[in-house]
Amino acid sequence: MAKNSYVKVVSPVGVSQYAWLTTPDTRFDETGHYKTNLILKAKDAQPLITQINAEIKKSLILAKEKAKGKAIKQANSPFEDELIDGKPSGNVIFKFKTKAQIITKDGKVIPNRVALFDSTGKPLIDANVWSGSEMKVSAELIPYYTAMAGAGVSMRLRAVQVIKLVEGGSSNAKGYGFDKVKDGYEQPEAVAVVENVSQETEAKADF
Repeated sequence: MAKNSYVKVVSPVGVSQYAWLTTPDTRFDETGHYKTNLILKAKDAQPLITQINAEIKKSLILAKEKAKGKAIKQANSPFEDELIDGKPSGNVIFKFKTKAQIITKDGKVIPNRVALFDSTGKPLIDANVWSGSEMKVSAELIPYYTAMAGAGVSMRLRAVQVIKLVEGGSSNAKGYGFDKVKDGYEQPEAVAVVENVSQETEAKADF
């Protein structure tokens, strides 16, 4: 399937969980992944669930065509009910993920960062987005099939719009203990946003 035919989705505002958006998670893969879970109320989640289920059905049909009569099982969905003390909370958890690097056929390594934007659509600069942040997520629904996992759909993370920021760690100024100093040197705005110009153009079409 061609890349430009993937279904693009934008979630409602939800709460992030296990967010790795500023730096990639490399615990299980040295190249790393950017990822986040997003917790939505069940009623808010339904339109997104409908889109995902439609693509899962398409994935199963494609897999059956390639399997030439072999039985095809459905893989786990990229969402699940949130359980608290073993009981449904009334929320749904969606799982978004993307590789931190893309390796081309000729071996070239291309960084693949997630575009981060504030509530007005401006690129986030020097922000370390943590779990608990309220956000919307832009993603692509990617069909797949493996003999072990079955046929299903993954949600490839593209961009995040942060509505309410929770941040921490040491990858930004606040994380190192620096507060804003009045009347000090300030980087010109044009310099600060130059690396995100192309991403901003794309994101405004999504959010």
